[in-house]
Amino acid sequence: MFKKIISIAASAAVVAGVLMAAPAQAAGQSIKGSGSSFANNAMQACLSSYAVLPAGNTVTYTSTGSGTGRTNFAAGTYDFGASDAAYSSGFPTSTYTTVPLLGGPVVFAYTAAGVSDGLNLTAQNVSDIFKGVITKWNDSRILVNNAKIKLPNKSIKVFYRSGSSGTSENLTNYLAQNLPGAGWTKNSTFSSANTGLVGTGFSTSAALAAQLEDSLNGFGYFDYSDAISSDVAIAKLQNVAGAFIAPTPAAAAKFLNVQTVNNGGTDATNGTVTIDFTKSVAGAYQLSILTYGLAPRFVPTASQKVSTDLKKLAVGDFFKYVVTSCIPTKAATLGYVALGGALKTSALNQIKYIG
Repeated sequence: MFKKIISIAASAAVVAGVLMAAPAQAAGQSIKGSGSSFANNAMQACLSSYAVLPAGNTVTYTSTGSGTGRTNFAAGTYDFGASDAAYSSGFPTSTYTTVPLLGGPVVFAYTAAGVSDGLNLTAQNVSDIFKGVITKWNDSRILVNNAKIKLPNKSIKVFYRSGSSGTSENLTNYLAQNLPGAGWTKNSTFSSANTGLVGTGFSTSAALAAQLEDSLNGFGYFDYSDAISSDVAIAKLQNVAGAFIAPTPAAAAKFLNVQTVNNGGTDATNGTVTIDFTKSVAGAYQLSILTYGLAPRFVPTASQKVSTDLKKLAVGDFFKYVVTSCIPTKAATLGYVALGGALKTSALNQIKYIG
């Protein structure tokens, strides 16, 4: 099934890069970051391979969820943050820069008895499950697009992300955009701004995936990387063009590569993408998102034109490695999308401001 073998077509979305040499003055630094659990598998893979490079820098990364990652970075307790949503308030925009690092699909995974990969779901189906309108797998509103699948007459156990989650923020934004008037509000805390929701919350994508894997007839959402390494089935999601699409990296790349990059705005918004989840793209997986790195921003002065802060320069070097070498090399096997085109150009430009 497609969760076991990542499509080789993902390679078309990978933009090969050459590892940029670390500044000599940044060598031998130890930096730490926290945040996005959606991107955790990618970050762990990148820091492991980065550690063996001649630069001599080492990186640790803690999967906390995007909201906590933003808070930790703003408090100065970590050298960088990673978030699946841009920082929106509460932190001076002139003191940090936002760098797109990678992309990927948010999957809807399930353990419906006797049902393998490929259950067709619509945005309305997803909304109805989370709102407790659809409570059983063999509901007629699911059956209508799955006539050839024998669905069990069993109650659906619903799982979601608790706490401040960038994955939840993107999911609620997707539902709000695609189902106007259905009562959905974009919010990083899944249930706080959306009343009437059902289910049980888990702090990270990995925790949610682990619980779903052990729960018969469960339903939840998390990153594709955790989905393909778990014993769960993965749904297809109907896109705006009306097709049911599997959440492969290749299908996610098609969607992300046509989004507009914010440039020429404020320091905080430059490098970000305001995702249009209603954009019709043939063959694209509609619920695809980006992970951003948050790093200290160097502001030149009359007396100091370039940064000499070794630790901050090391953050920039690691981000450059993630964007230009690690993710392009590892994305297809990990289940993520490497940046291409305008996204990659924007990322490399934003990295220049770190220091």
